[in-house]
Amino acid sequence: MNRKWLASLVLLCVVLLLAACFQRNETKVDGQGEVAPGQGVNKGTEKLTEEGNTPLYDLKFDLEKNSLILSDLTANQEVKTEKLDANSFAKNIFRIDKGFAVEVFAADEPVKVSKGAGVEMINYPQNFTKITYRLYSEQLELRKEADLTSKLPVQLKDVNALKAVSADGNRFLWTSVTGLYQYDATAGQFSEVLNDANNTIVFVKATYAPDNKRVVYYGSQVGDEEDVLSYGLVDLASKQVTVHKEKQYLANEIAVSNRYASITDTMAPRSNTSSGKVLMLDMDTEDAFSVAVDGLESVMARVTGDGKALLAVKEEKGGSYRIRQYAIPSGKAVKEETFELDKQPSTIRRITETAQPTLYNFVVLDNDGQFSIHPFTCEE
Repeated sequence: MNRKWLASLVLLCVVLLLAACFQRNETKVDGQGEVAPGQGVNKGTEKLTEEGNTPLYDLKFDLEKNSLILSDLTANQEVKTEKLDANSFAKNIFRIDKGFAVEVFAADEPVKVSKGAGVEMINYPQNFTKITYRLYSEQLELRKEADLTSKLPVQLKDVNALKAVSADGNRFLWTSVTGLYQYDATAGQFSEVLNDANNTIVFVKATYAPDNKRVVYYGSQVGDEEDVLSYGLVDLASKQVTVHKEKQYLANEIAVSNRYASITDTMAPRSNTSSGKVLMLDMDTEDAFSVAVDGLESVMARVTGDGKALLAVKEEKGGSYRIRQYAIPSGKAVKEETFELDKQPSTIRRITETAQPTLYNFVVLDNDGQFSIHPFTCEE
């Protein structure tokens, strides 16, 4: 390892540690606590509510109540609550197939909440006595629980280390700087996939491909300029890393389909603009390309489950929202719809799959904390 490489790695580690501390100490308690998108496909249930609407379940952790709270966003009501033990908390919640995966930390001291400049800050403990992983059904019924405290190396005993859970809930994925780690619950095996000896990618976000044999990631590569994004695939068996580059792209969410993965960006805080494109990975060929969209559509978009389309949405003047469907890989816009809300202001929170392959729900949160669900049927 030469001095230049080592110096770059040390600098990146410092930056990441500072970023982690900032995130740990300045997480806003907004009362929503929505689950991370994860890799899992939560297609809902066919059981209807009394009003005849299919429920859309969401799981959050309420710090004040020290409880997991299951809500039906369609009905805007809490369905079930599960209280955690004292000095325990849930930081990472992922959607999996017809349920949720939850990472629960236990410590000798509670999570501390402080207020400054009108914002509540969460300060998590630094040392944990126990780290468990729980799999729940959509109705918050505990299906499985595993204690991995003794299996995790010290660098993974961190509230930000867990990055993904496979759709079947059997595989867990962690990152730590250039390290990539996996736990196979079926085999009961924990393994180190990559480290600084065989990898130069500093991971920011990663998720499983549908086959669970590969990982889609983005981050930065040691030695690159700070405005260069690295993204691609990791083959978990061969440990081969595919790397693509994109300059000045503020990556945000990853979504995967049976063939393609999409990576959205974020809105620049000063200019309130975005790149106007969504990065795409062809997981069959390992090639990369992008789909040009209309401005801020690149902030809220996702590839459909069948890999045939990219769905994107943006807020129009007057508070209405426009949804567009783009064909993949051509990028041609094939369908467009607009919907309006009674209450403003509001924000699009996510795009979710349903039990019907061509039907997607656009989840909107208004200023009163109420959710509304707007369906969109893809053009076949």
